[in-house]
Amino acid sequence: MRDPGSFRDPASHVVVEDGRVLRLLDERGLEGWQALEPSSFFRAAVADGRLVASKLIETETGPALEHPKLPFISYPYEWTFSMLKDAALLQLDLLEEALKDGITIKDATPFNIQFVDGRPLFIDVGSFERYNPGEPWLGYRQFTRQFLFPLMLHAWAGVPFQPWLRGSMEGPSAADMKRLLGFGRRVRPSVFLHVSLQARMERNLEGQSVRDGLESSGMNADLILNNVRKLRALVSKIELEVGNEGWISYEECTHVGRDRESKAEFLRAAISTNPPSRFLDLGANDAYFSEIASSEGAVAVAVDGDQPVLDAVYRRGSDVNIVVSDLTNLSPSQGWAGIERPDLVSRASPDMVLAYGIIHHLIYTASVPPTAVVDWLSSFRCPVVVEFVAPDDEMVQTLTANKHEDELHPNRDKDAFIALLQRDFEVLDTLTLGDGTRTLFSLQPSSS
Repeated sequence: MRDPGSFRDPASHVVVEDGRVLRLLDERGLEGWQALEPSSFFRAAVADGRLVASKLIETETGPALEHPKLPFISYPYEWTFSMLKDAALLQLDLLEEALKDGITIKDATPFNIQFVDGRPLFIDVGSFERYNPGEPWLGYRQFTRQFLFPLMLHAWAGVPFQPWLRGSMEGPSAADMKRLLGFGRRVRPSVFLHVSLQARMERNLEGQSVRDGLESSGMNADLILNNVRKLRALVSKIELEVGNEGWISYEECTHVGRDRESKAEFLRAAISTNPPSRFLDLGANDAYFSEIASSEGAVAVAVDGDQPVLDAVYRRGSDVNIVVSDLTNLSPSQGWAGIERPDLVSRASPDMVLAYGIIHHLIYTASVPPTAVVDWLSSFRCPVVVEFVAPDDEMVQTLTANKHEDELHPNRDKDAFIALLQRDFEVLDTLTLGDGTRTLFSLQPSSS
């Protein structure tokens, strides 16, 4: 089956057959591989885990590269700030190393990078080709729009890049950035060069004229290398200031310290009953429970809308798969024909779902009816471990402080919640925590 997101490069495209990942090559794609494969930088980058392993094989349709199948695919609009920054640095490092071996990277999109065991991995071997003297770096504009500008946007304008990249996968234009960055930022030399000057070029030049103009100006590999090094220095300096937003101090919450180990043991028991191979943690926060599932051999996907907390998880080197996404609006299928970038749930494909410390936020903060929450959990069609929080819980009292009873949905008490669960699930185990306002349920779909 052809990968729905692999169609933009006419020289190569990816298919998945019987669990094997193959990149089919045309004549130009094969020529690029033949230039890349003997290079010293390529072998070093594969050996140190920055570039995907590749093996040339023959298929019925011609030459192809076989790659290892990755456990999970995420997209840039689901990454934290540090993940996008590290991906940008990887892109620039590989380009610099490739140019020294007479090779270039013809594009510069973060969609060519994935995270495996907490580290960025460049996966699009088809992006490499022999460098032709006089050619500009054709990926520069794409790099600024999909790497540099989103980082600037988040760090300097206080606008998270994730919603922007999800809404416009091409990223903000230079004109967008010029409008969003204040005058104090725009007068910086780096902003003038990469934002203001590029905005002027976008306005005055189009398509081939830009490429021809750069070639006729004496463009060469040394000039590109100089630009790449300056870009790397700029990206390295962009930092995101983190305060106490979101649940960055989650571990300081009373119920967390009180109940964490009880929740962990309950989860381990559920895992031993139904060992998962793919584990989806909804409202993962600091990924403590995702890491338990990962330690038991599952591919763990930790989902939370709290970017600062997940960024801390990434920076401490966790091997779980991190996804920044609002649980009331999980990443949908989108892109070309609505299938280029598949939705989060289909990519995660879980055989166990965890929902600790989240459904009361859905019910009381997002006003999702309890019936709809249980229907959602049932839609995964796999074992679920869920935490119920009663209306008299201290946190619920805080969440509902400004709401009247008639503004809240019915079926919020424990008995009503159990009745909803029993429509679609068999209750395997329960555990009441702390002061009795929180209850854990281990569920499996009913056979009927």
